[in-house]
Amino acid sequence: MNMDNTFLPGGEPSKTHAERLKMGFYKKYLSGRHILDIGGGRGPAVVPNATIIDIGFPGYDGLTLPFPTSSQDAVHSSHCLEHVDDPVLALKEWFRVVKIGGYLIITVPHQFLYERKMTLPSRWNREHLRFYTSAKLIADIESALDINTYRIRSLQENDTGFDYSISNAEHAKGCYEIEIVIEKLANEPLLSIGFPDLIAQLRHSDNGSVAICGAGEVGVEVINSLKSADIKFDYVTDKNITSIYVDKYIDVVSIDVAVDNGCNVFIIASYVYKDEIESEIRSKFNNEVSDLRIYTV
Repeated sequence: MNMDNTFLPGGEPSKTHAERLKMGFYKKYLSGRHILDIGGGRGPAVVPNATIIDIGFPGYDGLTLPFPTSSQDAVHSSHCLEHVDDPVLALKEWFRVVKIGGYLIITVPHQFLYERKMTLPSRWNREHLRFYTSAKLIADIESALDINTYRIRSLQENDTGFDYSISNAEHAKGCYEIEIVIEKLANEPLLSIGFPDLIAQLRHSDNGSVAICGAGEVGVEVINSLKSADIKFDYVTDKNITSIYVDKYIDVVSIDVAVDNGCNVFIIASYVYKDEIESEIRSKFNNEVSDLRIYTV
């Protein structure tokens, strides 16, 4: 993508266009062929070749993007996330369509630059459903995205040209936003984590059907940890269906049974057979399931 100073995006991105051009932002994060500009309105889009996605775009219902998983080089959204009903679902969907190695770029108004008040409603836009600080934005991201599937590559509180002398009764002047750039690392993370982190991840994720793979001593530790935390699991799998370790009221099945019944979250509870179990799980899916998650403990 070639872009010079003759192009100017619409809306808020126009304020930082010159700086982004100077710093190589477009070349680094928005140079791919397939880019979505969520909430870009009447445009122009953030870059000339981006597709603006807004209400009225064919197949777009305000949440679900009519694009395949991992199909976009980048997804850009400026001053949109604060408007959506469920930011976690929106972030999941935006991230879903980003390619591995691609970027999700989000800007939102800064609560203490734009709103300059503690609680809703907004003085300036009654369609704002929440206020953001950097910490609140990261909290939504951490709730939406699986750990080790992404890294934050850039985070800045952009106050370029902001007029700090105006009163709270006056609309902000200059830039008043938080900008974050997230790189997508993987669709199917293999997460080696301890019990507390596993419980936290399962508690804050939109889990599908969960299987604990291993009915030996480690499996029992996982089972008891999840039970204590009141986290539901659906299957315990093991090659030895008559494992003597697990509770007699828990059925032990094969990985085939768990997969055939729609399981997509697997906790590998075996140190010795970890690689063998992971290989068997992945072979059942042929790398075709985007929401497959595999944890090791």
